[in-house]
Amino acid sequence: MGPEADLIMQVKKALHQVRAPVYYDGQKHDAKYPQVIIDLSNIQNEPRSYKGIEETKLTISVDVYSKPERLDLLFDISNQVRNIMQQVRCAHWQSKFEDYSGRILDDESYQGQSLKRTAFLFDFITYGIAIKKGND
Repeated sequence: MGPEADLIMQVKKALHQVRAPVYYDGQKHDAKYPQVIIDLSNIQNEPRSYKGIEETKLTISVDVYSKPERLDLLFDISNQVRNIMQQVRCAHWQSKFEDYSGRILDDESYQGQSLKRTAFLFDFITYGIAIKKGND
């Protein structure tokens, strides 16, 4: 299992603590709100290597959706998500939480239905042993 799959698995497990259903982006689900959608947003193209340790930056996007009249739920669940995500670590790879950003947006994502969304990006650093290929 690579660090990406490991991190996504740990995020899914951790976010089941929130008081809203959690789905992976693209997974079929009902349009019930609030809900949380997660996705692997970014992988650093070239891992940096320091003295044989390879460092890779992974970014997970987490979107919290709510109906506009339930901003209390949006804020509550968003706070839960932020606090939980700062504690997530890979199970099979050395990793650490690095940073996050978040903003609240108006969203018309479901059949023109007006929603509020907190859009988070969480950055994690994973570490592995760099294996040199070649004759040396």
